Amino acid sequence: MILASQLPSQLPRTFEELNLLHPLRPITDEVDLQNAEELMDRLAVMNKRTKDQNDYLATLVLLTEAYQKDEISEAMDRSKSSGLDALKYLMEARGMRQTELAKLLKISASAACMILSGDRPITASHARNLGKYFALSPAAFI
Repeated sequence: MILASQLPSQLPRTFEELNLLHPLRPITDEVDLQNAEELMDRLAVMNKRTKDQNDYLATLVLLTEAYQKDEISEAMDRSKSSGLDALKYLMEARGMRQTELAKLLKISASAACMILSGDRPITASHARNLGKYFALSPAAFI
């Protein structure tokens, strides 16, 4: 597998050549993820991609999404976390701020602060919004 910093200036045009450059395999760690994301970024900004480049990019996106979902699920399982712990973990992983949470939940910034401090519960409505946003079951937040 090639390191992200070693990508050629001209990316291959066929699926087979792209797969030789970066084999399509399940992503197993942060280095794999970083390399996959670098290649996805390069492919995504190309003006005219071939059908093979589009197919390869779509497959690479699926592999990275699978890794990220597995990573989140494993972290939540390992910690036997509460809904609040899950929310804090996901917010940190995404770089989400308290103000963004408030907008997502359609509440004031002070109410979001109270949720994050544990002084106010996550409601069923909040859990549904969070579930949609983070692509998880609302149950993860209750």
